[in-house]
Amino acid sequence: MTQFDMLLRRALMDANLAQYERALQSAEDKEPDFSPRYLRERMRLLADPQGWGRQARPGGRKRLDWRLAAIVAAMLLLSACAYAVATGQFSQWFTWFGVNPNAPEQSEEVLRRTGTVIEQSQTVGDTTLTLNAAVWDGTYIYLSFTIESPSLPEDLQAYTPLHTGDCRLIMRQDQWEEYITNRVKEDCANQNMTPEETEEAVRAALEEGARKDVLWLFCPETREGNVLSFQDNESLYSGWFTETKRPELTLHLENIATYADGKGESIIDENGYAQNPGPGEIVIPGPFDLTFTLNEPILPIHYGGADVDVTLGTPPLPKVPMHFTELQLSVTGMDLKGEILAQVDMTPQEGYVEVGLPEGSKESDPLRMVDVQYAIFEGPWGLWIEDGTYVDITDSSGGLTSGSDLGETFRAFISHSFPYPIDPATITAVDIGGVRVELSELERLPERMN
Repeated sequence: MTQFDMLLRRALMDANLAQYERALQSAEDKEPDFSPRYLRERMRLLADPQGWGRQARPGGRKRLDWRLAAIVAAMLLLSACAYAVATGQFSQWFTWFGVNPNAPEQSEEVLRRTGTVIEQSQTVGDTTLTLNAAVWDGTYIYLSFTIESPSLPEDLQAYTPLHTGDCRLIMRQDQWEEYITNRVKEDCANQNMTPEETEEAVRAALEEGARKDVLWLFCPETREGNVLSFQDNESLYSGWFTETKRPELTLHLENIATYADGKGESIIDENGYAQNPGPGEIVIPGPFDLTFTLNEPILPIHYGGADVDVTLGTPPLPKVPMHFTELQLSVTGMDLKGEILAQVDMTPQEGYVEVGLPEGSKESDPLRMVDVQYAIFEGPWGLWIEDGTYVDITDSSGGLTSGSDLGETFRAFISHSFPYPIDPATITAVDIGGVRVELSELERLPERMN
């Protein structure tokens, strides 16, 4: 990680911390009924903050490295104090996706079309793992599973962070070789590497193997008696398959343990940072292995040729001028690519930072990251679907997820989750900062947004 990367990450984190504090101060409900997804993400962040940042989205730019910076804002926005009761099988398995309160059957249908019913179980000793289903949106695979055991400790409750260093989501070997080859080739192309350098990078990646593909830290969503329920996700980009349409995967769970200070070895990431302690008490020894084949997903749709100028920020925020050129819509959210048409100051801020122009500053001064992020937080953002319905996604999780300093401007990537699953093919227009953009006037691109 370069010094520039660390400065940007720190500046984004400062911005979101300030945004989060201000939002909490203005909240009317002092005891919000946080959603299961909020609590899950909170525990994942607190248990392993650097690990959260390491979880990378596919592609040359590590988008989820920046998502570390946006997570605090996402937590608040995911709270969804009143969210609909699921009516269908997939909606019950994957509660964190939300449900359209006006047409819950539509949410269920979208998940069904991009999901796979698995319903496999395996028992080892007195413990049973049941893998309910998977949802694949072309970028991520989401899993729903339960673990039942009379030996679970009483203090292992919902949102207890668990150490999963021996757990894996294993791809069939020939499919993994296809996947990693295309992944490395794309990374090399983004770095303008020569064919010889690319060939060597592919060889090294294949030789190294998939041992680093560890399941991301997860924690149970609920506990009812002796049954823990989980929802988890891992990146799985469809564009890195050239032949495979339906990947075959094996969920391997083993030595799931609680975290305990002073027990286990410290986890050292690739940047040399010591993380939280390693495993404490092993609560689910396993091993479990369940193999399944995914159905084809509803793929994201990438649009280019946009020429959208917006100005975000209401007083006391400074004006944040932005220009957008591309967008991508998936079942779960919208990604935007563009530039902030101003200089952005990424200098880390200590403590609580009040948004708005500091005393004595001028409008021509570089924008502070805290003001940029809060302006994006205010929006507005939304979309129109083919029946004319407008879906406001301003209050869904989202924000500036990555960027790079271009000197006089700042390249920006913004992501917003949907409040419930939506087929991207049914979206006819999007609301970008108050500007309606008709998708029929844009160019539909075959490759993913990068």
